[in-house]
Order: sequence, then structure tokens, then C-alpha cells
Amino acid sequence: MKTLVLGYGNRSRTDDGVGWFVLERLQELRLPNVELLTSHQLNVEHAELITGFDEVIFVDAAIPQRPQPIARTVVQPCLRSHAVAHYLTPSDLLELAQTLFGRAPRGILFSIRGSDFNFGTTLSPATERAACDVVRQIEDLLSIPKQTDAEKRELAAHA
Repeated sequence: MKTLVLGYGNRSRTDDGVGWFVLERLQELRLPNVELLTSHQLNVEHAELITGFDEVIFVDAAIPQRPQPIARTVVQPCLRSHAVAHYLTPSDLLELAQTLFGRAPRGILFSIRGSDFNFGTTLSPATERAACDVVRQIEDLLSIPKQTDAEKRELAAHA
């Protein structure tokens, strides 16, 4: 099973760079069958890229009003119209992959609450603590053996 972890946000806006921070920590773990990618934002070009993976884990900053420091959600393909033309969500990206290339991987989004979005490259202490927790959660998630859809079909055929 191949997994892509995609961290995105603006590294120059303090807590908005939390996706980059998480991926830098994950890189140190050298997880097997995992590719890491950072980006300023999600782009249409990512739709083709993600079709080569069984699972995509998105990591991004969340607005300060979020009740929890970390939100982990399953992402469903769904394309919505946005007022900002250069803005894509993980759901948008999965739907584009499905529509354009006939395949969308499973998606999980980790949203980490930020509190400081001023100019700077250092995370606020609370966001850094939450980011370190997300690194552990992703490591745990990726250490659980999962079957690909092909493996599930193969087992079902022999049952």
C-alpha cells in the first residue's frame, strides 16, 4: 500500500506552515511506502499525482476558532464552487482525481489549530505541540497494516 502525505500552507505565516513542520518530522522517521510532499497550496496538478497512491493524508492549519487542537477527518470526493479561484480543498482534489483520471485514493485530513498567522517561520508553542501529536498519530496510522482494494478483491474471490 502506497501513501502520500501532503502538507501544505504558507511557511512564512507562522502557524500556517504547520503542514511543512509535520512533514519535516515525518521525513526523519523514514517510513516505508510513504512519500512526502509539501506545497504552498493544493493545486489542480495534484489530482493526477494522487491517483498513484492508495491513500493520501493531508496536513494543514486550521483557523483559531476550531474547538479542538487537532481534527482528523475522512475526506470524501466532492467538488464545490469557491469564491476564491485559486483555492482547492482535499475533497475537491479527490473529486478531480476521480472525474479526470477515474480513480481517487482514500483521503484523511489532519487539521491543526493555529493561533498565530503573522509573518514568521516558527510555530506557536500550542501549535507545535499539536503538530508533534499529529506526527505520532500519522506514524501509528501508517504502521497498521492495510489491504489494498486489489488484495480485498483477491481474498473475496477465494472465500
